[in-house]
Amino acid sequence: MKSAASCLRLSLCLGFLLLACSQVRHLSPADSLSDEDRLNYLVLAAFSPDAAKQYATAGSAQNRADFLDWFWKNPPPGLQSTPDSPLTRPSSPLPSPSSFYRQRALQARSYFGTTDLLNDDRVLTYIRYGPARREQYETRFIETETSRIFVNPAEIWSYDSIGRQLDFVRTGTAYKIVGESKYGPHAVMPALEPVDFSRLAPAFTNDARPLGLEVSLGRLGQHGDSVEVELAFGIPLRTILAEFPPQSRPLVSVRIDLVPRAKGTPAHRSTWLTYAMPPDTTAVDFAVGREVFIRPADIYSFSVTAVTVDGQAASRKVQDLNLIDYARRNQPVSDVLFYSLVDSTYQSSQFDRPDWARVIPLVSPRVRSGQSFYVLYEIYHLSQDSAGNHNAQVNYELVQRETREKAVLPAPRRYITGMGSTGVAVERVHTMDLKPGPYLLISRVRDLADASRPSEHASVTAEFEILPRR
Repeated sequence: MKSAASCLRLSLCLGFLLLACSQVRHLSPADSLSDEDRLNYLVLAAFSPDAAKQYATAGSAQNRADFLDWFWKNPPPGLQSTPDSPLTRPSSPLPSPSSFYRQRALQARSYFGTTDLLNDDRVLTYIRYGPARREQYETRFIETETSRIFVNPAEIWSYDSIGRQLDFVRTGTAYKIVGESKYGPHAVMPALEPVDFSRLAPAFTNDARPLGLEVSLGRLGQHGDSVEVELAFGIPLRTILAEFPPQSRPLVSVRIDLVPRAKGTPAHRSTWLTYAMPPDTTAVDFAVGREVFIRPADIYSFSVTAVTVDGQAASRKVQDLNLIDYARRNQPVSDVLFYSLVDSTYQSSQFDRPDWARVIPLVSPRVRSGQSFYVLYEIYHLSQDSAGNHNAQVNYELVQRETREKAVLPAPRRYITGMGSTGVAVERVHTMDLKPGPYLLISRVRDLADASRPSEHASVTAEFEILPRR
């Protein structure tokens, strides 16, 4: 049996061999073109890969010139919707679209095209959208107990003006887009919204078609002898598409029942919900709703029942929630809540938090490879300085649950400051090119305002799963 040192050397040799093999550059249809034609090809590829391919295979310089002239006289819609596009502004004294984007292409070639100009997605992204707010993660190794893992360089580009974020990872000689997400005013997330519909809800029956209802519960801060509870529920978009024909108005009755075990009276909420937007199953899997309750410490049975307006499809979920132990422990952190989006854009009162205008529940902690998501939890009993402010440091790391290998991106570090003894930790998790499977998000908090306790204030672990790309 080989020693651990021999295995380590072997894994390193194999890793470097694979790395060397991965540096082979892929040929592009534009490899045989002149420098000038390559710039034109890149501009076309940034907006229409088909147009770029036609240009590269046009056969002659005159054919390429004719095609280019036709393209700028008939620009695709996507070209007109990009930031600072000359097609959306007065024509004079601004440069023509061809000159404008050619200048972008020259800049992109200078910044990102020295290694693999024709295959690097950053080049095309820069041409289309311009300069971004960039976060860069350099090449490094991660040590584990048995191996040394090579971490690919990565970049995250954010365009706040259009609310779009793109994740790049270098594979071989070029950076490739591995994830894309939206945020801000241009992002409207699928939601189940209350509607005034004066009709009694159909009865729940066990033989109805399943709606695929999912429910999650999270315990937050204490308010005297009571605890704040966040309830999130969702119905898969594919189910909405199947149950309600196009142009119809989806209507679902949702009833929430809270039954305490020892004291107090049961609570009930019942409402009709609708989903008015065309479902977009590429961004998230669920249309969701959110409710917040403040309940006395007890053990509760939470029941959520959803029934379609015709009574033909229904689901019910029941979960127990222990608020007694939670309150007695007086713990330093809340439960970890998962969201598909956290930002300062208002969408609906049901998604409002005191510190954020919009928190859209993920409901089920599962995302597709390349998608990003958010985790949020509250930190309690933080020390305060003379002005009443807290100051904490939060470190995160991702670990593959089964292999215990660390994830490919460096562990982010965040500093949390604010008034009072309660802080809120929010982190956007980028799955980048992580392999599908179960993962752990490990978060460690240090109270920087407490000089007597330089060690860890609290730690929390949350589980989530990465699903294969569609």
